[in-house]
Amino acid sequence: MGRHERIAELTDLAAPEGGRTLEIADLATGYGRTARAVLAAAPGPVRIHAVDTGPIIDDDLLHDPRVRPVLADLDEPLPFADAVLDRVISVNVAEHLADPRAHVAECYRVLRPGGLLVLMHSDWDTTLVSSDDDALTRRLVDRFVAAVPSWVARADGFMGRKLLGLATAAPFEVVTVETWADGHRRFDEDSVAWKVARGVLAAVADDPELAPRAAEWVQGLHRYAEEGRFLFAVTDVAVVLRRPV
Repeated sequence: MGRHERIAELTDLAAPEGGRTLEIADLATGYGRTARAVLAAAPGPVRIHAVDTGPIIDDDLLHDPRVRPVLADLDEPLPFADAVLDRVISVNVAEHLADPRAHVAECYRVLRPGGLLVLMHSDWDTTLVSSDDDALTRRLVDRFVAAVPSWVARADGFMGRKLLGLATAAPFEVVTVETWADGHRRFDEDSVAWKVARGVLAAVADDPELAPRAAEWVQGLHRYAEEGRFLFAVTDVAVVLRRPV
């Protein structure tokens, strides 16, 4: 089971009493992988409010009548009235926000009593990569975790382990805390490992000592993948919170 399928399972997609549509906000929906998993798993009628800063959701989801695209800045109050949603899903959002606790409080505000917030984040400092040089890998991962990518205003590579602390921003009940680390053996341009490797290269690009070593390191990862010896993993943390009835 992959990350998005796990999130869909944790979201508890049971139909509300009376058979009404389950109202779900998917925050920072991106291309829609979590939304797609939720639609596949839902046993009854759902409406997904796919919230993001730009219209990058896949075309098939864009035209799905069960999906409502919403453009919004997640550093601002959520674009929903009080107590109108049954579920809120926030995946890899908190590290990029100016005030993650305010984000959690906003999720509480828009949830109906009994509604669930699924707060999930990768903890990038737990990145595992097989390579020839463990000490170099540790240095490169440390630089990657500390760097803020050019396309975002802020980042926190330790956010996964901080999620439970964010739960105190509102009077939520903690339903469950889950962690997992899926192993990936691919190293190509569509893989999670390659995206992290690109982040490593960007993080050390201005370092005359580490930049060439990082480029050789990436070539070594390609070699590992060709030889069937490559392994990548990162720990994901998911905290499920309920607004009390």
